[in-house]
Amino acid sequence: MRDVTRSRDSSSQELSQDRTSFAAELMQRKRQGCCVLVTGRVSEQTRAAQSRQLFGARDASRHRVLALTDATPTGAGRYLPDDISPAHSSVTVLDYTETARDATGTVETPLQQPDVDGSNEVGSRLETMLREPVEAAVRNGPSGPGVLRLGVATLGALIAIDGLSPTQAFVRAVRADVVDVHGIVHFHLPGTPDPETLDALYPETDIHIELRESHHVPEHRWHLLGSELSTDWLPVRS
Repeated sequence: MRDVTRSRDSSSQELSQDRTSFAAELMQRKRQGCCVLVTGRVSEQTRAAQSRQLFGARDASRHRVLALTDATPTGAGRYLPDDISPAHSSVTVLDYTETARDATGTVETPLQQPDVDGSNEVGSRLETMLREPVEAAVRNGPSGPGVLRLGVATLGALIAIDGLSPTQAFVRAVRADVVDVHGIVHFHLPGTPDPETLDALYPETDIHIELRESHHVPEHRWHLLGSELSTDWLPVRS
């Protein structure tokens, strides 16, 4: 009986240490600036709930930038914290859903064959149109640990139109700008990404958040890349 008690105490202590290590490493990455990849075959409502958490509490001083490339039936406001509307002074909304839809309509197949340099004319035009206003929003906003919060919903449109290589370059460039001001950027990628996509995006990613809906309850699991620190599946705060 003593051995069982001792084993339980040891497991509890290790779990506590893991949680402490995870929290300390997460805080360090937030202070330095980081890039978050959010994946999972879930509803848009669940992705929006995760964004609300990543954009920061409504009573915190933040500069929030929401870039949209996919249609959002729930509305841009659902991605933002409660009582923070798209018209709020702390918010910049860059809505390129119509541009992405028009570009997709000009492509014969969902994944257009790229040119030799890995890009295509339509995709390059879309990527450039999105990158410039994002960079301007970052430059014109305040800096400081965790002050800038940028969300992109979603990378799915960029991959479908531009291809994987230009999307990787876009993520790399935006991450560099955001980390330079110690901000946090999160990119939504709906569905379960294949190994090739993860291999392309992981080098630009600091934190990977997986989403799922278990018995209609949104849950997330966090991985701090470059370490062995992860969480269990936990409920997403609504």
